[in-house]
Amino acid sequence: VSGLNFSYGAAPLIKDLSFELRRGDFMCVLGPNGAGKSTLLKLLTGFIKAASGSVRLGGEETASIEPERLARLAAYVASETSTPYDFPVRETVLLGRTARAGFWRGYSAGDGAAAALALEETGITALADRSINTLSTGERQLVFIAQALAQEAGLLLLDEPTSHLDLRYKSGIMALLSRLAGRGLAVAVVLHEPALARLGCNKGLLFSGGGEYTTGPAAETLAPERLAAAYGVPPDSPLLPK
Repeated sequence: VSGLNFSYGAAPLIKDLSFELRRGDFMCVLGPNGAGKSTLLKLLTGFIKAASGSVRLGGEETASIEPERLARLAAYVASETSTPYDFPVRETVLLGRTARAGFWRGYSAGDGAAAALALEETGITALADRSINTLSTGERQLVFIAQALAQEAGLLLLDEPTSHLDLRYKSGIMALLSRLAGRGLAVAVVLHEPALARLGCNKGLLFSGGGEYTTGPAAETLAPERLAAAYGVPPDSPLLPK
């Protein structure tokens, strides 16, 4: 990402943002509400267009990559997911193969194997035949992460995957993402709880509002004093990691 700029109005939301994410990196994106975290992920996927600057994936401008091929390179898990159709978990995960299988042909044995591996990696194989609408919030979140893994993309972007989850699911999802980065994926995750960044993140991106940001090694970027300034809380707040 180089010199990225974006705003919804007159005031800048993202201003001259530059950073690099490589395979094996696990980057946590933090900052107050409305600072640009979710917008950044949409800019990275090409869902919205920047006013200026560039986003390159594998050295190629994402704006020039056709959507089908982009979906094979980058997978995105939204913060809010809806399931209007009562699909089994296995079928929901198989939808992640659409970019490779197409809409109109049946799934191949390879597609089934990729979905099965994604179910195994997320620890939800036992849920494969359950209806998606019968699952808990944490289980559903794992299903959509499995769907993203089934894309077999090298870049995984997640918007608040730990929101509304209990401590077990929060720590489990962070451990899963850390393992995926260790396996060679590039992972970026938007979080609302700074303490979770300690669970495997090696890079940090901290938005402070008004387009201002800090990025670098997680231990430096997400230091308590920086977090306190960004969120407008006292440095000794119990909500900040020590």
